[in-house]
Amino acid sequence: MTAAVAGTTGFASAALASSPPPNGDAADLVKQLTGKIPIASDRLHLMMPQVFPNGYTVPLTLVIDSPMTESDHIRRVLVLAPRNPLVEVATFHFVPQRSEPRVSTRIRLAEPQYVLAVAEMNDGTLLMTESWVEVATNGCK
Repeated sequence: MTAAVAGTTGFASAALASSPPPNGDAADLVKQLTGKIPIASDRLHLMMPQVFPNGYTVPLTLVIDSPMTESDHIRRVLVLAPRNPLVEVATFHFVPQRSEPRVSTRIRLAEPQYVLAVAEMNDGTLLMTESWVEVATNGCK
């Protein structure tokens, strides 16, 4: 895996008219951070436990359906936790033909919330998915 965690910089997007944007606050947050509206996508598979005993080390696995060729690949993925003190949890960068389109890590969550994954494709399109996670204790103190 050749994905690296780094600071986030502006995402670009080419909105597809045939795909609806994600609902409500999530799409607004992504637009505020990137300037673009994401498209809800089933190409992103964000796997997290629905209930976790504490917010300090919540497991996260993200698998993206992408052949990782020069003409169809993920550039980067942004992980957001809107109710955390720092909303931008992580950014993972990918290289075509050299990276597996998957990431496994652990993140901190301040409270129960939807965690968002936003993937920037090579054509600039933003794809998004979300997963609800119920944590019993604040992991961001």
